[in-house]
Amino acid sequence: MKRGNEMRVLWMLACVVAGCGTVDRKEPDHVGPEAPLAEANAEEGSAVRTQKPGAPVKVEGKLGASSAALTVDFEEAASDVTVEVWGVDGLVVTSAKEPVQNRRFGQGEKVSVEVSFTAPATRADLAVRVRGTFDGRVRERVQSFTVNAGAPSLTQPPGELRTGPDGKPVRVLRAE
Repeated sequence: MKRGNEMRVLWMLACVVAGCGTVDRKEPDHVGPEAPLAEANAEEGSAVRTQKPGAPVKVEGKLGASSAALTVDFEEAASDVTVEVWGVDGLVVTSAKEPVQNRRFGQGEKVSVEVSFTAPATRADLAVRVRGTFDGRVRERVQSFTVNAGAPSLTQPPGELRTGPDGKPVRVLRAE
């Protein structure tokens, strides 16, 4: 009987420890330099952009109501480069979905891409993927640009939004 109680206590302790926090996963070294997750740009006509580590390129965009002027700056030489664009949360790209296909660019070279889209009245995103072979390895960078950043989102996250003891918003999910 005593052995069973010890096992239950150890099991409960393991469950508590597992639920106490999370461990940040280290990104693999092959994806390139770290990039900020989000940057706010205060210039008129620009938007908040989300960026993940990846290919050695810098993607900048100037958004309008129904178009975007994107500039891809190559920090390293690349071959077999493809640029893809698509919409998220109701944004529909009306121009070419793959405006750059199988091209080669040198270090420091830039390419401009014009994208036309139809945006909903809600917040939506224009996503951009630059994929190519850099120094013999296929790498990519995916980045999004928010359209109608001040508008509510088309999709609401699950759960109920409450204020935590520290005054910050907390999303409470129901147990299943």
